[in-house]
Amino acid sequence: MAKEQNEEMKNCGCSGECDCTDECKCTDKHKCNEECKCEHERHKKHDKNCCRHKECDCDENCDCENERREHECGCEHGKSEEYLNLARQIQADFENFRRRTIEDLKQARFSGQASVIEAFLPCLDTFKEAKKSISDAEVLKGIEMIENKINEALKQIGVEKIISIGEKYNPHVHNVIAVLSVADKDDDIILDEYQAGYVLNGKVIRYAKVIVNKKEG
Repeated sequence: MAKEQNEEMKNCGCSGECDCTDECKCTDKHKCNEECKCEHERHKKHDKNCCRHKECDCDENCDCENERREHECGCEHGKSEEYLNLARQIQADFENFRRRTIEDLKQARFSGQASVIEAFLPCLDTFKEAKKSISDAEVLKGIEMIENKINEALKQIGVEKIISIGEKYNPHVHNVIAVLSVADKDDDIILDEYQAGYVLNGKVIRYAKVIVNKKEG
């Protein structure tokens, strides 16, 4: 045993007092023996108890300041967990970005459709005024057929007229412009429609302007 220790000291290049200088000849694979008291920086790195020379398997006695911090000896204990958490965070950020992008695209599509339909709605309003001035039944029937065809085409792309007359006032789709009092009608019943309202895929693009009933007293 003494012979082996002497051989190790010889390979190390240390003196009996293990007083290394800057010319220390230790190699990266060298491990000092238990009796070595050398304080040379390269000897510190070659401490046989250092986890650099064995698999890093820290237990409850691990003296690392932080299990996610790189050990002074070069061991990267806890790095795998750190990389896994980073990958999870990146995945979560990507999912959030994907959802926001989808919502932005939906909103942009809706806004584009709504702007075109809103520009077209005044044309539909003219049917109501035109029918009031037509006395010929056949002509009136033809106008109503055209109006119905247009409404059916709009329905296919998600546009529907808001039903108002005879319905109860709904602040989510109706805009009250006048109030009348009719004794045989319930409160908040819509008596007439000044301007038709429309929804696109369930969202209001124009409120219906209506006249509602309010009983006196």
